[in-house]
Amino acid sequence: MDGVLGHLMALERDGMGQQDQHESQRLEMLKVRAVTLRAQRDQLKHQADAVKVRRILKDKISKDLPLDDVDAAGGFIDLQKSLLTAWRMQLKDLQRAHHLIGGYDLVECKEGKSVCVSFHTAFEGVYLETYNMELDLTRTVQISRHNIPPSFPLESIAKQILQKDLKAFLQTLSQKLNAFAGRRQQVCLLKELVGSVEVMESNQLCNILVLMCTAQGETPKAVLCTLEYGDLTQCLPTRVSIECEDKTLSESPQWKKNQSLLLESPAHTALLTMRRMGSIA
Repeated sequence: MDGVLGHLMALERDGMGQQDQHESQRLEMLKVRAVTLRAQRDQLKHQADAVKVRRILKDKISKDLPLDDVDAAGGFIDLQKSLLTAWRMQLKDLQRAHHLIGGYDLVECKEGKSVCVSFHTAFEGVYLETYNMELDLTRTVQISRHNIPPSFPLESIAKQILQKDLKAFLQTLSQKLNAFAGRRQQVCLLKELVGSVEVMESNQLCNILVLMCTAQGETPKAVLCTLEYGDLTQCLPTRVSIECEDKTLSESPQWKKNQSLLLESPAHTALLTMRRMGSIA
């Protein structure tokens, strides 16, 4: 009886521990949501002030009214300050949110006229490259300088998102840089851990990977595996094709399983598993 009661008490403690963990995670997400909403509220307020100043100046110009130098200068200064304050408020709250949930780092510089963003990348628990970027906030947000590789589609991402939603831009960039570093790390691990597999082709963005394997059997056969990464926010391929002169091999149940492995696991992990199963040399 004591053993049964002890088991029931242990189950109750585990249940309470899981409930506390869920409550903690929920509280963390609510904090992030509150920070985001405050950022949106403050940004809208300052943008509304900026629009008001623009409208007043435009109205004076369209009616050919004389512009008082002090008023005009003050108007333009207020406009610039409102825009700058809106961006700074959003960036400050983004920084606080990312201290709660992890991610990129934001540091103000040049007295708030620009911000430096550091994107830290990692794969399988190993920290990889850190990419840095400076954003100019004086008028519209512009990328001043960065050390992101030229092959990375930074310009196209900026054109699509930067002026519309700064938070979405930084999140998208962080995801794609992390996935890019992860795919590149897989190529390095392939060369180090799976010496029997030859990397035939890999482009600079690492979204195409062509591998040559040797299938084990009575007669060793060359097998070409092509991995295509259609989703640049992910480290796993979206399409895997298997080619061999022996068509029956690529259509066999074993190689269908190997194809699924390559789709569901990092390339080096899948190939090591295939070697342990005796599929490849």
